[in-house]
This record gives sequence, C-alpha cells and structure tokens, in this order.
Amino acid sequence: MRWLKKYTQSFLLGFETALEYRANFLLSLVSAAYPIFIQTFLWTAIYNASSEGDLYGYTFRQMIAYTFMAGLITRIVRSGFEYEIMNDVKSGKYSKFMVQPVGYFAYRLASFFGNKLPGQLMILGILVVLLAGLSVFWGLTFQLASILAFLVTLLLAVMLNFLIFYCVSAISFWIIEVGFLFEAIRIITVLLSGGIFPLEVFGERFVQVMNILPFKYTVNYPINVLTGKITGAELFQGLGIQCLWIGLTYILANLLWRVGNRRYVAVGG
Repeated sequence: MRWLKKYTQSFLLGFETALEYRANFLLSLVSAAYPIFIQTFLWTAIYNASSEGDLYGYTFRQMIAYTFMAGLITRIVRSGFEYEIMNDVKSGKYSKFMVQPVGYFAYRLASFFGNKLPGQLMILGILVVLLAGLSVFWGLTFQLASILAFLVTLLLAVMLNFLIFYCVSAISFWIIEVGFLFEAIRIITVLLSGGIFPLEVFGERFVQVMNILPFKYTVNYPINVLTGKITGAELFQGLGIQCLWIGLTYILANLLWRVGNRRYVAVGG
C-alpha cells in the first residue's frame, strides 16, 4: 500500500495549503458574491417588466434560487491547478515527476481534492443555510432523494471539471505563457455550464447542443437535480453522461500528456 501512502501525503499537503491560505479563500468567496447580487437585481428588473409569471421555464423565485446556487456550485467545482501545472512545465519542476515513482496525474488529483476540501465543506454549509432559507421564507421544497442524488452528481461534476482543465493544462507544453488563455477558457466554460445564466436562456437549440457536451454536467445539471427539475429516467441518463464524459476526458488527458511529454524540454528546475 506504499502507493496509497504517497498520494495520501499529496492530499494532506493540498489540505494544509488550503488552510494556510484560508484568508485568501474567504476574500475570494466575498468577491464571488458581487456577481450573484448583480444578477439578482438584473432578474428582478426583467421579471418586473414582464407580464408573464414564468420566463425560460423558471418562476422569479426559482430563477433567484438558481442564481445563488449556481454561484456557490461554480466555486465548488472550480479548478485553479492549471496555473501550477503551467509553472511546473515552464520552470522545469515537472522533470522530477518523470524520474521519481510518483504519477503526475495521481499527484495532481490527490492534491486538488485535498486543497478543495476545506473550501468545499464551507460552501456546502452555506448552501445548506441557503436551502433552509428558501424553504422557510419562499416555500421552495427540496426532497431528500433529490439532495442525495445532487451530492452524487456534484462529486462527479468536480471530477469532470478537474479532467476538463487537466486536458486544458496540457497546452502548457506548446505555449509558454498560457495563463491568459486559461482565464478565457474558464470564463467560457462557466458560461456554457450554466454558471451565470440557466442554459434555457440561450434557446432550445443551444440546450440540445449542451446536452451532448460535458459542460452542462458540471453546474446546470446538479442544480436541476437538487431543485427536482430532473428526476427519474432523465436523472440516470444524466449520471450516465457524466460518467461517459469522465471516461472520455480521462482518455483524452492521457493522450494529450503523452504527446506533450515528447515536446517537454527540462529547462531550469
């Protein structure tokens, strides 16, 4: 079980790093609240100007609830490790992983979950308070089965988003300064995942395309499972698609990194 001990240590190191930078996390959480409040005012104005009670299949209360949940879940699934990978490749630190008995993918995965755990637990606590408030003050109900299914889909969403950005981070083998590109890709994926607006806002055809691509299954899908908009056969179909994309992105990541390793030049380090 020596291999397990290695990656347990990677997990613990990531966990300790998260605790060391807890003030930075709290500040980032506060800054994430601004877009939520801006969207709340935006949707309030839109619904007040509309003569219809429902827009894009959401009532006003459902839309506001979606906005708050999307802001929190986007923070839960967010990666950030791609900048560390860029630095490893650029500085030559990646070389040690090529000669030591430590798999880089497994190391990054363990470190990622260790680094995310404290923040994820805190955000889940905030989400619990939010759901309780929505239930008490707005009368929105959340079934226990939906909550349990949501936790499963959320775990898969975190894994899927990790693999998406692990694939994206392979660009570091081809482009030296790629940080700006990471940020652009992150913004696009947040939009496509439903992290800003519900996907229904962009039209039925757009939703049909997103049903096939993996991005929806990192934010929009878990939210709709939690709120009960997705149940039964559709729920299991979504879980299957999540698992399928996890497998496909894992295969793609291995392929990209094999090609990238051939281009790697150990400079510095």
